[in-house]
Amino acid sequence: MRDQPMNLLRKLPIRGQMYLIAVMTMAVIIAILLFNYSRSAAFLTKNNEVYTIDIFNQMEQTILSNYDVIKWLSYNVAYNKSVQDYLLNDDPLSKLQMYPTLKNLFINLSTVKPGILDLVAIGKNGDSFSLQGSSPATIGEFMPKRADSYFSKIKTCQNIGIERNCFAVGTTIFSSDIHNSYTSEIGQIVLLIDASTLTGGYDLKSLQPETSVYLLDRSDTIFMSNDREQIGQPFRLPPGSEESGVVRINGELNHVQVKAIPEIGGKIVRLIPDDVFFQDIRKLRKQTLAALAVGILLLMVPFALILNNMILPLRKLYHYMRISKKDDLNKRVDLYGSAEAEVIGIRYNQMLSDVQHLTEQLVDSNERLLKTEIEKKRAEFDFLKSQVNPHFLYNTLDTIRGLASEREVPEIRDMTRALSRIFRYSIKGDDAVPLSEEIQIAGAYMSIQMVRFSGRFDFSVSVAESLLHVKVPKMILQPIVENAVYHGLEPRYEKGKLTISAQMDPCGRPDLLITVADDGVGMSEAQLASVRQQLQGERQAAKEDSGKLDGVGLLNVHNRLQFLFEQQYGIEIQSKERAGTAVTLRIPVYSEGAAGNV
Repeated sequence: MRDQPMNLLRKLPIRGQMYLIAVMTMAVIIAILLFNYSRSAAFLTKNNEVYTIDIFNQMEQTILSNYDVIKWLSYNVAYNKSVQDYLLNDDPLSKLQMYPTLKNLFINLSTVKPGILDLVAIGKNGDSFSLQGSSPATIGEFMPKRADSYFSKIKTCQNIGIERNCFAVGTTIFSSDIHNSYTSEIGQIVLLIDASTLTGGYDLKSLQPETSVYLLDRSDTIFMSNDREQIGQPFRLPPGSEESGVVRINGELNHVQVKAIPEIGGKIVRLIPDDVFFQDIRKLRKQTLAALAVGILLLMVPFALILNNMILPLRKLYHYMRISKKDDLNKRVDLYGSAEAEVIGIRYNQMLSDVQHLTEQLVDSNERLLKTEIEKKRAEFDFLKSQVNPHFLYNTLDTIRGLASEREVPEIRDMTRALSRIFRYSIKGDDAVPLSEEIQIAGAYMSIQMVRFSGRFDFSVSVAESLLHVKVPKMILQPIVENAVYHGLEPRYEKGKLTISAQMDPCGRPDLLITVADDGVGMSEAQLASVRQQLQGERQAAKEDSGKLDGVGLLNVHNRLQFLFEQQYGIEIQSKERAGTAVTLRIPVYSEGAAGNV
């Protein structure tokens, strides 16, 4: 099996082998180019990941820096004594007196970081203080319990009559007054900040052209992007997509990378269309393929010249070598091309001359041998004519039967009739016969044996009427019956019985099972194993074990069935010592039109 591809390659014409080599060479070159392309693509992808990580790190540092400032402001407000007193005091007059102090404090703190739209202190009792007049109702509930600089999802805020995208950043306030509700939750401080404050003016427009960068809040809504039209829109990756890799968005392939910012509950997403990502490398690939095509066209000219110089003389020689008539030996070939081709032409012409001479000598020798063979066959034919004519044997058996009837010896008459019938049946007729005829011949044989052994055997047939017309190979039952009488019933001292039965395979296969069973001496396990080895083709091993080869009739029938049909057909044998033997023949049932195939 390993040499089969090489043998097929050797059988190809030389022109085909040359074309195959050329195609394989081109395939190797293309494979190398594709490999380099894939490596370049992998290198580009890796560089893009490194570049993206650098961008993400810069943006993350800017966001975290602003986050730290906002957190510092939240702490300064939350634990300022004036704010603590305001939230712990339930006297409205006292709260009114504290108002200027709180206002100046909030104004001063709001100037620390540009982008702070409002500061709102909210007490547990529902009282609130806002620099710009924002109420708890407008802010809404967004904070978990015990929040520490917790960012809300993106909101729309009004500042100086202008709508802005903003975050509400909330921190839970605990009392720091050891004399009044110490460490108890007394309220919240909420900072409303412009969303653009987090990036600190980072220029997203300076990124790679046609590359989209999105900053998402905790609800995956875009609050900052170099694509202004996407701000405020939700961003979702397709279901089942990885957060980093190649995904299909709106029917187009995109390369996406995502980095989480847990401090604000958001993410940074970079999106590059596949066409933009591989734009340069695909342009390089087209140029390479174009150069390869030009190179192939240039190489085809010398390849065609070499091919014609080598192949045309050989093809001419090939056609001349296809000698089909005697006169073809008189032809001579002139090869023009390479030096080797011319030498081959000269040697070929010399070989034709030698072959022509040897052929003439061989014809003379064959003529003499043929005459000798004819004389030999004629002598054999004369010898065969002197042999006994089958018709003479038939007539002799009929004469013996007539004498037996005349002299009232029915045993001789019946045996002669049965023997004549078996003899005629074995040498005449078709190779496929109805099962009924095989049973009749087996009955004729048993009639001879019952006369011979004075009625020591009983013979019975158990076959359904519908199976008697089934065609089977000729002379398959008589050898089995003979084997049963000789090896099973004859050595038995008591009266024995032989039964022929038939049935269709009970497992549903279209097979006929014919069983010849006797209640004779049977076989030991060793003898049964030896016979089965013979049936399996291990004749030599069986001969060494038993010293002699028994059951030749079984083996011949078995081999014949396997030759006519397939390996799964043939003989199966079951036997037990002093209990008899059963031989089953498995034969496929075929149609009347297929009977000639047996």
